[in-house]
Amino acid sequence: MFENLTLVIILITILWLGAYAFYLYTSRQQKNIADELEQLQQKLDKEDKRQ
Repeated sequence: MFENLTLVIILITILWLGAYAFYLYTSRQQKNIADELEQLQQKLDKEDKRQ
């Protein structure tokens, strides 16, 4: 019985680690996108000032 319980605990741990890794990856991507949007906004503001 405990062999199955050990396997379940290992699988749950792996799933949680995978979910955490996915969260870290997507939060990093979100920061990169926000930085790119800020750079684009600054470029657009510069173009508006030139006209």
